Amino acid sequence: MKLLAVSTSAKIPSAALLLDDDCIDVKRDTTDRPHSVSLMPLVDALLCERGLTPADIDLFAVDVGPGSFTGVRIGVSAVNAMAFALNKKVVAVPSLSALRHRARDTVRNVVMLDARNGNGYAAVYDGETCVLEPCACVQNEVMETYFNDNAELVGDCFGKTDQCDATLVILEALAMLREKGDECKAASAVPLYLRPSQAERMKGAK
Repeated sequence: MKLLAVSTSAKIPSAALLLDDDCIDVKRDTTDRPHSVSLMPLVDALLCERGLTPADIDLFAVDVGPGSFTGVRIGVSAVNAMAFALNKKVVAVPSLSALRHRARDTVRNVVMLDARNGNGYAAVYDGETCVLEPCACVQNEVMETYFNDNAELVGDCFGKTDQCDATLVILEALAMLREKGDECKAASAVPLYLRPSQAERMKGAK
């Protein structure tokens, strides 16, 4: 199976390719260019290095957030467009569940992303069991409730710098496929927005 994954919820966009031999190639853009400019050249370069075209891809996976509203929209729209044009399926991967693959083999993984002003997005896992579903949160409240001596914090809060990446999207997509099979494949992906965008919040405050 050839699986192409995209992640754009964080500052650095990335694309990764899983080949039939389980080899994962990845490309990241660290130039600070907008995701709308950098994403498709990343995908093109990744495929060209292997002599492939989008038509060779069997399955797509995409980071659907939470994270950057604009970034998530760009990544999801790009993958949906490719999948629609090629009549292929998409696996929608939440960034929080992908990020837990950065954790060590600890009893509990507290995965949390910064949403500014003390707010965040969080999910908590005890092994493979999700004890806190992805949600918008107050960072300190999550730490007080769920963090303990057997826990590891993953994400970009409290001095951590972990970001979602297309290689992690592939790992989580494979885990989802093992658990759910074809049930996790869809014709398109939908962004996972856990709180209103800044523009929506400003509009509501008027």
